[in-house]
Order: sequence, then structure tokens, then C-alpha cells
Amino acid sequence: MEIKREHIKEAEQLLINGDEFDTVERIPFIQNLNSCDLLAVPGSGKTTALLAKLYCLSKHLPFKDGSGILVLSHTNAAVYEIEKKLKKVAPNLFEYPNFVGTLQSFVNNFLANPACFEKYGSYILQNDNDIYEKEAEKFYYSLQWKRTEPKGLKNKLFGRLNRGNNRLSFIEKEQNVIKFLKYFIFDIENRKIIYNDKTFYKYSGSAQQYYLELEQWKTDLFSKGILNYKDSFCLADWFLANNPQIITLLQKRFKYVFIDEMQDLEKYQIDIIDKIFYSENSPTVIQRIGDINQSIYNSSKKESVHADWEPREPILYLKDSYRLTQEIAEVVNFFTLDKQQDEDGNSRFIVNGKRKLENPIKPYLILFDADTKHLLKNKFSELIKKYNLHQIPESKKYGFKIIGWNAKWDDDENHNGKLRLENIFDDYKKENSSSKETYNTLSEYLQYFDKNKKTLEAARKAILNALIHILRIEGKTYKAIIRGVEKDKYYTKRELIKYIQNNQNSYKSFKNKLYKWSFDLVAHNKYEKVYNDIKSFVNSDFKEWLDIEITEKTNSFIGENFKKLIYETEESEEIQTDDIKIEIQTVHSVKGQTHCATMYVETSYYEYETKKKRVNEALKKEKHNFNLANNNDKRGKQAFKMIYVGFSRPTHLLCFAVLKENITDDIASYENKGWEIIDCTK
Repeated sequence: MEIKREHIKEAEQLLINGDEFDTVERIPFIQNLNSCDLLAVPGSGKTTALLAKLYCLSKHLPFKDGSGILVLSHTNAAVYEIEKKLKKVAPNLFEYPNFVGTLQSFVNNFLANPACFEKYGSYILQNDNDIYEKEAEKFYYSLQWKRTEPKGLKNKLFGRLNRGNNRLSFIEKEQNVIKFLKYFIFDIENRKIIYNDKTFYKYSGSAQQYYLELEQWKTDLFSKGILNYKDSFCLADWFLANNPQIITLLQKRFKYVFIDEMQDLEKYQIDIIDKIFYSENSPTVIQRIGDINQSIYNSSKKESVHADWEPREPILYLKDSYRLTQEIAEVVNFFTLDKQQDEDGNSRFIVNGKRKLENPIKPYLILFDADTKHLLKNKFSELIKKYNLHQIPESKKYGFKIIGWNAKWDDDENHNGKLRLENIFDDYKKENSSSKETYNTLSEYLQYFDKNKKTLEAARKAILNALIHILRIEGKTYKAIIRGVEKDKYYTKRELIKYIQNNQNSYKSFKNKLYKWSFDLVAHNKYEKVYNDIKSFVNSDFKEWLDIEITEKTNSFIGENFKKLIYETEESEEIQTDDIKIEIQTVHSVKGQTHCATMYVETSYYEYETKKKRVNEALKKEKHNFNLANNNDKRGKQAFKMIYVGFSRPTHLLCFAVLKENITDDIASYENKGWEIIDCTK
């Protein structure tokens, strides 16, 4: 089978407005149907190239041997983009035997869900870290102190997890134990408890009784279908070990496997894919796509130093960035942490800026201090107007962003006057508005649902999730027969609907309410009205139908009054400067975005970016050899990756706002190296 040029032409019409893919990098990748890794610079159009390949492959579906295509990405948003671009023009790509989804959904569908039923008698009902963490807290507070031998689990965990930390308060020690319960890994196959990458307890060890108590707790959760995200992969490992024929079946089903945003996957996620598809005799073609220099965090929300993904030969490269100008690309190149050097020390990963402007714009270095930080957004706006960026098509398409590494301080942090976004911009507030399954309040459920989907589905799902959240608070369960044994199960959305359907009059009324609430949320943004309606409904019909008491905990979840939250853009606050709209976001939340103009503002994470020696060297465009393998400057590496991601967003204008006191002795060097300097302190 081969990719035909006529199909590539069709893809060009659909995906890049009839422009042509280049014959040096993109067409060779699109036509490549062998296993490989693709390393792509920011703005290179790697996902577009993948979409073109998928479109061309869809012309050959169904394959003669009955196999299909597996397309995986890290986030639901990335999957949504694939569906939005291809579902109408290549619908067969989204039908059996193909699968397009997140890695988590793939593992759950094909491995973890059947494993959970086979071993614990329940399908997965709640695969959610937030719900799991609440269960961990509940389990901790159920444990009793036992001071006689043998000591109780609570005593043992306190002693082991706080050994050598006598200066910690009781509350701090308690939090260490709760953190352990939230984040330890349950190795089902080898019957081990793993914490911080080390075996903590194991079945055959001297602490067997404590292992068994923790195992029983996990077993009880699994039998209710409650898992955290990593549990899915532990179940998948167990399932493959006990059903090795599954590997052969999956290899036969999926002839091609494509994984986008590979740099965001962690080792345990990479391992499961390799275990299934990467073996000497595997017929499956695997192509892994990403940018190892953009791996800036992991599932523990820790700043990542390096990607767990280790590219393997053969490696293809997309080095031409159609987003960046050469002026911006030159700066970005100095922050490329892993340059993929060959045996002779030559860099194979280089960012080539291909965007051409009639009047090229140099990058700007903007100096400020504590007294002039309020001037930053106006200076940014003035530059946007100076170059008439607010009047070009890219301004409407991509917008203008102010970004920073860190948004706010934790309540108990003593920051000694150091700055983060909330200290620099008085009207900035970071709210966690990412679309997920569970929240702490009714107001959050009604405002933080997935607005990418332009139907009522996401709002309806959020309302139902809020209602079953109330049932969980009140401990309301239903009876289910599993393998001949009656068990108490928490309500799911489906079971709640089934319960209400038993009363036709109630169901008709509920269905009408649910439709109206969903419509009001999606079409009219009537968040407060829907909140008040649902609050009234819970305290009347819902309470009676489900035969529950509305306790203080539920009233706390609902709240006395509606609380308006930031919901337009994830982790963002809009600022209107004259007629120019500027958004403030974290670097993490703009990863993958394109902006017309970007202002990166330095913030303090252990120290400011410009206080890190190697960052200053790179900003002054001094040649450096920042070797990932043998350099121990962890904070410097983190800053490099954050700046690399932040600086590679804009199509036209890049600004870096820094505290003048941090670079006073180097200002002339910056100017000599091509930075335009604006000093707000003068």
C-alpha cells in the first residue's frame, strides 16, 4: 500500500487551503508507512501532517486483512481537533476497527475495563483522580490508632513516612500519610505497593499484614469501579500478563499506531504501548510524534526536566517552523535543551523560522520593577499598535497573550515580595477551569463543563455529574447483583436516569428540566438562573425521588449563593486595553497555542528566570553546550524548557519582561545581541 499524490492534493485543499506540503520534510513523512519517530519543532505543522496522512490512509479503508488504525493523543482537546478536521471528510476513520482517542480511553476500553470486571467483578464507573483522592482521605480518617503490638496501619504509616522528620508538626506528618494514600502505585500483578519509585510494602515481605490492609482497601474500591488514572495501567499490566493472547489480537486489529504529543507521555504510559505493539515479530507500524523539548510537566504536576520518551531510530525531523520568524526562531534555538546531536556534535534538531514579514520585528526586552509592573500591559499594547498587529488577520485568528511560568502562591507560602502573575497584574486571578468530571461545588459544575463541544451534551453531563456527586455525599447506593452476589454500588449517570425512569411522570418532568437547564447554559450562559433552579430542585423533587436527607455537607457543596467563576478560557483573565483584548495565562496552559504577539513575564519559581546563569547566557545568545545527559542544573533545565515553550508561541512579536535589577550589568550585552530594549523604570 502507498500514499497517492492525488490524495495528498486533496488533503492540501482540506487542511492548508490548497497550499502545498514541502517535498523535503512533510511529504516524505506523510508517505512514510514504516515505524519511526518524528521530532518536530514548534509551529512546524506536525499535527496537520499527521492529519494529512490519516486522510490519505482513510482512502484505503477497510484494509484487506480487516485491520485498522489506532490514533492516540494525550488530551481530549487534541482528540477533539482530530475529529473536528477529519470526521466529516473521513468518517470511516472513526468506525470499527479503527480507534481515535486518548491513551487513557484506549487502555480503559481494551484492557482496564475488562480486567476490572474479570478480577473485581465491576466495570470502571469512576476513573477520576479527584474522586479517588477523596476516597483516600476518607480511608485515612477511618483508620484507628493502635499503640500495642502489632501496631495498626495508621501507626506504621506515620512512623515510616515521617522517619527523621521530628521537626514536622502533627498536621504536616498527617498530610504526608494522606499524600502516600493518594499517590502510591498498586502493582496488582506482583502484589506490591510502590511509592516514590521504590517498593514500600509487598505481599511476601515482613510487613505483609499492612500490605494486605492496603490491598483490601484498593480491592474494595475496584469492586465499586473507582480508580485513579494510574490504576488503569496497573490493571492493564495484570490483564496482559494473565491474557497474553490479547497482545496478538491487538496487533492484528491495528496495522498502524500513531501517537501525537508523545513528549507528554510518562514512562508507565509509554511502556504499555511498547508491551502491546513493539516487539520483534509485531506486524504493527508505530509512529510517535512530538517535541521532546516541550515536555514541561508530568502527572504529579511537577516541573519536568526531561521527557520520558526516548526517541529511537529511524528518526525523522520537521525543522521548518511556519509560525515563527527567523528573528524569533533564533532566540528559541538558544533554549533548545535537547538538540539531538549526532556523533560529530552537530545539532539535528534546529528551529528554522520560515514566516516572512514585510517589516521584520526584533524581539523586545522590557525592563520593569516593583513600582512599574503596572505599566507592562500598556507597553505591550503600545507595541501591538506600533506594528499595527491589531489590524492583521492573525490578531483575530490567534489573539494576544501575556504569559508567565507561575500564576499564584499557595496560601501558606512566604514569598518575601517575589512576584508571580497575581502580584504583577492586580486583575488576574487563576482559576482551575479545566474540563473534568468532578468539582467541589455546584457553581463549578455549571461553569467548567467542556465548552469545545457545541452541543448540549457537555452541559447535560455536567448537571448529571453534579447530581450523582450529591448522592455520593449522602452515601446513597443501589443494589446490584454481580456474579450472583448482591453489592452496594454508587450511582452512575446511567443508573440515576434508570432510577428516575421507573416513575414515568417524574422522568418526563426531569427530562424537560434537564433539557432546559442544558440549553440555558450552552445557548444563553444563564449560569446563575440554572444554579438557582437546580438548588430548588435538589431540595424538593430530587430529595423526594431518591429518598435522601439533605445534610450539611450537601448544603456546603451547593453553597448559599451562586459563585461566579472565570470560565471563558482555561487559567486566563482577559484584560481590555483600549480596543485591544489581551489574555493572561500560564505557560502550561498555552502549550500548543499560536499567538499573534506574546509577552513572557518572568516570575519566581525558586528564583526568577534571569537569575539562572544559563538562561542569561542563552538570552545574550552566547554559545552554550547544555548537555542534558551530564548537567545537574535542574532549575536551569526547567527554565530552558519553560522559556522554549513560551517564546515559541508568537507569529509576529515576542516580548520578554524582566526585572531590571536582575540584569542591570548585562543590558548592553542584550542590546548588542539584537534585543530591542524598553525601560519602564525611566
